[in-house]
Amino acid sequence: MAHFYRMSMKRQPQRLLNQNIYILSSDEIHDQSSRLPFRRLIAAYLCLSIIYFTSSLDINSVALALPIIARDLGAGSSITWTGTAYLMGQAAFQPLYGRLSDIFGRKPVLMLSVGFLVFGDILCANSHSPVWLYACRAISGIGGGGISSIIAIIVSDLVSLKDRGKYQGMLNASIGAGSAIGPFLAAALIQKTKIAGISSWRWIFYIPPVLACISAVASMAFLPLTSVSGSWRAKARQIDWMGLATSLVATICILIPLNLGGTSWPWRSPEVITLMIMGGVAVAAFTVIEKRYARIPLIPLRLFTNRATAILLIQSALYNVVWQVEMYFMPAYFQEVRGFSPLQTSALMLPILLFSSISGILSGPAMTIFGSYDYIYHPGIVLWLLGVCLKMMFGQTTSVGVYLAALLVEGWGIGCVFQPGLVALHAHCPSKDRAAATSTRNLFRMLGSVIGMTIATALQTAVTQSALPANIPASVISQVMKGTWRSGTASWDQDISNAKFKGFQAVFGLEIPFMALCLLGCFGIPSAPLGGDNEASERSTR
Repeated sequence: MAHFYRMSMKRQPQRLLNQNIYILSSDEIHDQSSRLPFRRLIAAYLCLSIIYFTSSLDINSVALALPIIARDLGAGSSITWTGTAYLMGQAAFQPLYGRLSDIFGRKPVLMLSVGFLVFGDILCANSHSPVWLYACRAISGIGGGGISSIIAIIVSDLVSLKDRGKYQGMLNASIGAGSAIGPFLAAALIQKTKIAGISSWRWIFYIPPVLACISAVASMAFLPLTSVSGSWRAKARQIDWMGLATSLVATICILIPLNLGGTSWPWRSPEVITLMIMGGVAVAAFTVIEKRYARIPLIPLRLFTNRATAILLIQSALYNVVWQVEMYFMPAYFQEVRGFSPLQTSALMLPILLFSSISGILSGPAMTIFGSYDYIYHPGIVLWLLGVCLKMMFGQTTSVGVYLAALLVEGWGIGCVFQPGLVALHAHCPSKDRAAATSTRNLFRMLGSVIGMTIATALQTAVTQSALPANIPASVISQVMKGTWRSGTASWDQDISNAKFKGFQAVFGLEIPFMALCLLGCFGIPSAPLGGDNEASERSTR
C-alpha cells in the first residue's frame, strides 16, 4: 500500500494549453503566477483591496457591538463565543485553502470564500438566539479565513517578492481602513435602538454582505487569474480527504475544550480530557497521513524541517496571541475600567489601528529598497515588544497622552510584522509550497488567537475574582463574573472597579513573554534576499 502511494506521487510533466490555462496532470502542483500590465495589475489589486476591506470591516465592527448584542439576545458572558466561533470557523479549514486553490484555481476558491462570508453574515443578522448567532458566525469565519489566505496567495502569484512592496500598500491600507472604520460604524449604528424597525446591531451584519457582493462582481470582471483545467472528478481525487478529515477532527477537538474549559466545563472534567486526547490522536494521524500517504499534502512537513520557516510559523502563533488579546481586552478595559463610551473607545483604539496600517504601507516599499525583510520585520518585533511593555503603565486614571504614545509604538511595530512576516516566510520556501505555507501560517495565527483568548480569559477571571473583597454579596460577585454588573451608587463600586483593573493588568502583563519569545526567535532566522522573477524561477526548482 505504501509503495502504491509513493508511486502515485511521481510528478508528471506539465502541459500548457494556452497562456492562462493548464491541464491538471497527475499530482503536480502548477505554477499559477501571472504577470500583468500595470493597469490590469492595479485593477486586480483594487479588487483584492475591496474584499480585504470588507472582511476587516466585518471583524472589527462586530467586536464593539457585543455588549449590546448580549443584552438583546440574553447571551450574558457567553457572548464571547461570537468571536470564538468566528476563529474556529477560520481555523477549521485553513489547511485546505492553499491546496484547494492549487487544484481548482485561485478565483473559484476566493469566490467561494466570499460566498460563505455573505451567507454567514445574513444569517447572523437574522439570529434570535445566542446559539444560532454563534453557529452562523462560524460560517462567516470560514469565509473570512479563506479570504485572508487566498488573497495572500494571489498576491504571491501576481508579483515577485522583490516587487511586492511596491503594491502592498493598497492591501495594507484597505485592512487598516476596515479596522479603523469598523468600530466607528458599529458605534454610530448602536447609538439608536432600532433603525427602520430593526434592531440597530443587526445592520452591522447587513452591511458587509452588500460590499462583499459588489467586490465579488468586480473581481469576476477584473481579476484575471491563471486557471487549472481538468474534470471536477480528477481534481476531487487530488484532495487529501484523509488529511482534511483528521485536521478537522484535531482542530475541533482541541479548540472546543480550550474555549469551554474552566467555564462551562472544569479543566479536569471527562469532556475536556476526552476531547484533548482525541485531538492529540488526530494530530498524530494527520502527521502520518501527510508524511506517507497524501498525494498533495495539505501541510508539507518540510515546512517544519526548515529552521527558518518553522520559527516564522511559531512566531505567527505567538504574536497573534498578543494581537487577539489586544483587540478584545483593550476596548473592554476602556469601557469597563475607564468608563469610556463605545465612540470614545473607538477613538482611543485609532492609534494602534491607523499606525499599524501606515507602517504596513511603508514597510512594502522599504523591503523593495533594501531587498530584504530583515530591516523591517526584526525592528517591528522590537517595537511591538516595547509597546506591550508600555501598557504596564496603564491605570485607572491614565492620561490620554500615555494611551496614545503606547498604542502608537505598538501599532507601528504591528504593521512592520504582519505582511513582512509573510514575505519572510515566502522567501524561505520554494514557490510550489507558498500556497500551503500561507494557509499553514494562517492556521497557526488562528490557533494562537484561540489559545491566547483562552489563557487571557482564564487569567482575567481568576485575578478579578481573587481581588474582590469578601464583604461583597455573592449575587453581586456573580454578576461581575458573568459580565452583567453595572456600576451604580453602591459602596463597593470602587472595589469592583479595582478588581476588574487588576484582571486587565494581568492580561496586559501576559502579552510580554509572548513577544519576548518572538524576539528570541528572530536570532534563529537567517537572512534571505527577496528575489525577482528570475530568482524565483530558480528557487522553485530546488
